[in-house]
Order: sequence, then C-alpha cells, then structure tokens
Amino acid sequence: MFKRKEIGVLGWIILILILNIPILNVIFVIWALLSSRVNKTLKNFFTAYLIFWLLSFFGIFSVTFENLQGLFG
Repeated sequence: MFKRKEIGVLGWIILILILNIPILNVIFVIWALLSSRVNKTLKNFFTAYLIFWLLSFFGIFSVTFENLQGLFG
C-alpha cells in the first residue's frame, strides 16, 4: 500500500488509524523509516512525526498546551 508514488485518501485514512494505536504507532514509524520499500513522501512524514513525538515526550510543548487549556477552560 505504501510503495506507490502517490497515496490515495483510503491510504491516508488507514495510516492515521494505525498512528492512533498506542504501541503500534511507534513500531510502524520505526519500520517505515528503516524500510527501503516506503516512498520518500512517507519517510519525510514519519521523520516529522517522530521529531514531533519526541519533542512532545520531553515536554517541549507542555507550556503551549497549558496555555491553550487556559483559553478554553
């Protein structure tokens, strides 16, 4: 599914669903980054996803999220 040059809407929906499953998302991202069968667009997406996940894990965005919660509640 992720070998073709372009990914259709159904492919993106499946990808988003996979990335919402807690342990499977990290395994899938690492597999996609290490695999030679995944196209360049998805590798760039997974690289950005992993960077964002690591920044969130280390609390870089915690202040931003706390400020947003203050606006709405």
